[in-house]
Amino acid sequence: AEVRFLKDFTFTFNAGLGLQEYRGSNVMNMYYGQYATMGGLIAKSHSRSLNLNLQQLLNWNRTFAGVHHVGVLLGHENYVADSYSLSASKSQMFSMENDELNGAVVDGKSAGSTRGRYNNEGYFARAQYDYMNRIFVSASYRRDASSRFHPDHRWGNFWSLGGGWILNEESWFPRTPWIDMLKLKASIGSQGNDSIGNYLYTDLFTIKNNQGQIGVAMTSKGNKEITWETNTNMNAGVDFDLFKGRISGTVEYFYRKTSDMLFFFTVPASLGYSGYYDNIGDMRNSGVEFALNGVIFNKKNFYWDVNANATHYTNKITMLPEERKTREIEGYKG
Repeated sequence: AEVRFLKDFTFTFNAGLGLQEYRGSNVMNMYYGQYATMGGLIAKSHSRSLNLNLQQLLNWNRTFAGVHHVGVLLGHENYVADSYSLSASKSQMFSMENDELNGAVVDGKSAGSTRGRYNNEGYFARAQYDYMNRIFVSASYRRDASSRFHPDHRWGNFWSLGGGWILNEESWFPRTPWIDMLKLKASIGSQGNDSIGNYLYTDLFTIKNNQGQIGVAMTSKGNKEITWETNTNMNAGVDFDLFKGRISGTVEYFYRKTSDMLFFFTVPASLGYSGYYDNIGDMRNSGVEFALNGVIFNKKNFYWDVNANATHYTNKITMLPEERKTREIEGYKG
């Protein structure tokens, strides 16, 4: 839904709903193979994923003196994903044709169901400016919260700055007929990553059957201190179109720093759990990227183009706390 008011303002409300349903049925042979001694096996599973994404956006756009265009965006976004699962099995089948649980008589005592929720909320702002469609500047800021972190460490702050300059639109640029577009561009910005499982900031336990009584066993160790992993990206390069669109491409340098890397840190099995998540250090990727597109034929009934790209980059761990350096190989700790 969109509402325009006061000439330069636009309010937009977006709602997206996604539903994914899965039903599985497994039948293991009752006559031969590893399940023959059990008279075959029927296993059923059902899972559902339901997600809702809501956005409220307020835009303001105005052009001054016919050459200065300014745009400002304010927004709020909320995303929630609910998941459900159900499974069960039975053995000693009546026949291979009946693949329902009621077609077998021995309960596998493996019935189970789960549910979970993931929630992400963010507030953001963006400002854009361009001069006569040839000089561009933009800046943005957003503050996000993820339910995958403890309330004390749930919020993260992320930002970006960018600019572009179409050189061949300037009056001082030589009138060269074979250059259609020559653009300088640069940007720097940060994004957050919370791509881990749910509830890993707290200890998780599972309920077990202990000879007919309720038992509890730890499944994973929580870490209250985990928070957003931050990726800061810097790009600078040149875009070009030549010979009336026959050749186009880009040359770009990039530098990416990953801070507070989220990593599953293993521990001895004697502790009763396999490990836990932590923000363990920093890493950087940097390099040069090249992409080229050439049109060989462009006729009424025949079009043929060729694309090529190449990237050279280096990767390095730039910071790792001493307490995380648990092994030493050939004199190097890591």
